[in-house]
Amino acid sequence: MFSLKRYSSLLCCTILIILLLAACGSNTNNSTEAANASTTATPVQTVEPSAAGDTRSFKDAKGRQTDIPADPQRIVYVGSDPGDLLAMDVKPVGASLSVIGPQVAYPDLLEGIEDVGYPPSLEKIVALNPDLILFNDWDESGIDSIAAIAPTVVIGEGGTYERLKMIAAALGKEDVADQKIAEYEVKAAAVKDQLKLDLGSGDTATIYLQLGKTLYVMGHQGISVSLYDMLGFKPSPKVQEMIDKDERFAEISAEVLADYAGDEVFVLGDETAETSAAVKDLMEGPIWKTIPAVKNGHVYVTDSKWNFDDLITRNRLLEELPVLMAK
Repeated sequence: MFSLKRYSSLLCCTILIILLLAACGSNTNNSTEAANASTTATPVQTVEPSAAGDTRSFKDAKGRQTDIPADPQRIVYVGSDPGDLLAMDVKPVGASLSVIGPQVAYPDLLEGIEDVGYPPSLEKIVALNPDLILFNDWDESGIDSIAAIAPTVVIGEGGTYERLKMIAAALGKEDVADQKIAEYEVKAAAVKDQLKLDLGSGDTATIYLQLGKTLYVMGHQGISVSLYDMLGFKPSPKVQEMIDKDERFAEISAEVLADYAGDEVFVLGDETAETSAAVKDLMEGPIWKTIPAVKNGHVYVTDSKWNFDDLITRNRLLEELPVLMAK
């Protein structure tokens, strides 16, 4: 029988895997992401100033009409991508940090944010006296309880730009979101030019995620959003089949990993001893050595912290990629 300590460890590990795999991925191409975000945001949310002037009516991603502060000051974020909020230079008073806090690419930006736990503690949220709660969690069972504490806006699970624009609309910071997106695209174009990638032949890329002893292949989410949409790589045929079926990730065995491999292979993992050992075993296995990308030296091993697609992570990834992909 498991001890309570071991059970808690397993529970945290399970939650971490779910969050790393489901970290706000999308099936939206970056070339059309801004346009899709704009067209999606119009019917999904509406903002109407109230007669009092200090609140406004807002329709969120679930079609819930809620009166929210016109200028919220104490925001609590529930979900796996607080970087969406931080990207607009808005620091919440509280966020779900207990699982993802050590895993994200921007730990320096989390200082001063109170951890409300995951699953979120209602008591901790109440103690922070929020005037607005942003809810972007894969588990929606707690929405009603959380919404009873303060006005709550549900953020959709669309692409980076769509999420950013929804949050901006809730905060009255649409201009800020547009500016941050424009700055990112300029920076991304410069990095793509710096890498001097010749992708006219349709070069493909595949992302494997090793967490403990479990191996996953990623669809169109996390780091693949940047690789496919920003750098211009294509999914390998087998990964494209996943994306066509709206599979954001799939658990696979080492025996079939070659079936998914593209011209470029990225391997992500955390820093645990179990994961490190599993990655070592993977790369020393006979099947790994048969992959063309391996033979050609087109394999890049990096941290699972990049498997998020909020704008903070995507911006910092732009600084990492030239180092990671240096030939």
